[in-house]
This record gives sequence, C-alpha cells and structure tokens, in this order.
Amino acid sequence: MKNKLIASIGVVFVLLAMPVSTIAQNKKALPPVPRTADGHPDLSGVWQPGSDKPGTWEEANHGVGVAEPGRGEPVRKGANPPYQPWAAKLVLEAYNRRNADDYVARCIPELELGGLSLYPNQFVQTPNLIVILIEVRHAFRIIPLNQNHPEDLDPAWLGDSVGRWEGDTLVVDVVGFKERPIGSKINTDALHIVERFTRVDYNTIEYSATVDDPKALLRPYKITSKYMLRPGTRIQEYVCENNQDPSHFEELDKKGLITREK
Repeated sequence: MKNKLIASIGVVFVLLAMPVSTIAQNKKALPPVPRTADGHPDLSGVWQPGSDKPGTWEEANHGVGVAEPGRGEPVRKGANPPYQPWAAKLVLEAYNRRNADDYVARCIPELELGGLSLYPNQFVQTPNLIVILIEVRHAFRIIPLNQNHPEDLDPAWLGDSVGRWEGDTLVVDVVGFKERPIGSKINTDALHIVERFTRVDYNTIEYSATVDDPKALLRPYKITSKYMLRPGTRIQEYVCENNQDPSHFEELDKKGLITREK
C-alpha cells in the first residue's frame, strides 16, 4: 500500500511539472507520417512555410492569416548571403533606391528558400514527379525524380530542379538560374542550391538549403526553416500588378518625398 501511494504521488508530481501544452499533446497523439505505396514520406498537402505552429491557418495565425509580428524567434534563419565586394556594393545601391529596380517589384518570381509565411505552398507528389504550387506570384515548381538536369538547359528565374530520395529526405538540386545583376538579391549563372525536405512528423517538414555561387559569394551559406501542414487551406489566385516607373520613383527620391528608416 505504501509503495502504491509513493508511486501515485510521483505520477501527480510529474503531471504537475509538465507544461499544459505537453499534457494536451499527449492526450491527442499525432497520426504517423503518411507514406506512399513505394514507402517514401508523403509530402502531399498544403503547407505554410516559415512557421512552427500546428493547426489550421486561422489557429496558427491568430485568425488573421499571418503570424503575429514581433513574437518569438523567426523560424526561417540564415538568409544573409556573404557577398563578394562587387555584389555587396550592388545590394547596397539597391537598398538606397528602396529596391525600386528589384525584379520582385516587377512581379518576376524568385526561389524563396524556406518560403514566405504569408503564402501557402501545395505539394503534389507522384512516384516520378513532385510539383510545388506556390501561391505568391502564382509560381510553380516541377521536380522530376531520379533524373539529370537537361544538357540544353534554358536559364530560368526559378532554376531547374531535379530530386531524389535519401532515406526519408527529399533532396532537390537546383541549377540553371538567370542572372540577377540588380536588386536586393544578386546571383550569377553559377548559382547552385541544394534543398532538403524531411517530414519529421505529421505536422512538420524540416527544410534546409545550401546556397553556393562562386562568382558572387565569398563562401556557401545555409538557410533553415519549417513547413507546417495547414488542413483545409486552399491555394488562391495571386495577381501581381505593379505599374511603378523606376524613373518616376527616382524623381520622387531626389525631391525628398521618400523617407528611409534610420
């Protein structure tokens, strides 16, 4: 009887010491990671990049569609390219012009490594092909599996992607980028990116990207992020319209009508 009493007290103490969120999570165990017929983790679904909060879009984003600003550490980390001096100079010049010449300001897509948390991504997975539908700028990526890059590759803003499975991790090799000689992000035709997507549990894909551009960077650098499953979310139409005239913007800047944060 005495031993049972001591054991009961120990259980109560452990429960009291556990965070409420942990107790709630234990009550509702996550389903296992779904797998396809060939045994690989199934990445299919709509995901929110740059987040670490589970649940529907409304639950994870305070009901307003985006994470509450200023709370917690950012999930996406490492996006500070170590530019060579010539490239760093161009990035600074772009900043001083408030990125008026940036390609993104002209509605041209770019490979958002780790994604933009405001916009969902939908993964469509088949045995030989993975497609990522990206709501922002209405972009998409086609990732053939177990293939080589084409020899007659045409440079593209999102590059050319091929994938392979390494255990439970989808590894995506991306080359063939168009050069970006102006704007907040500089790259040459030598840009090479290796991405890794690992579905570590039902709700979460761990993401990393190693970025190398020997013509523009001093050394390779790495970005890490997470993608969180967003059940019930649908990709919506995104229309990019921007009729800003960079020369007009420069005119306003010279007149002192554009302010910058100090």
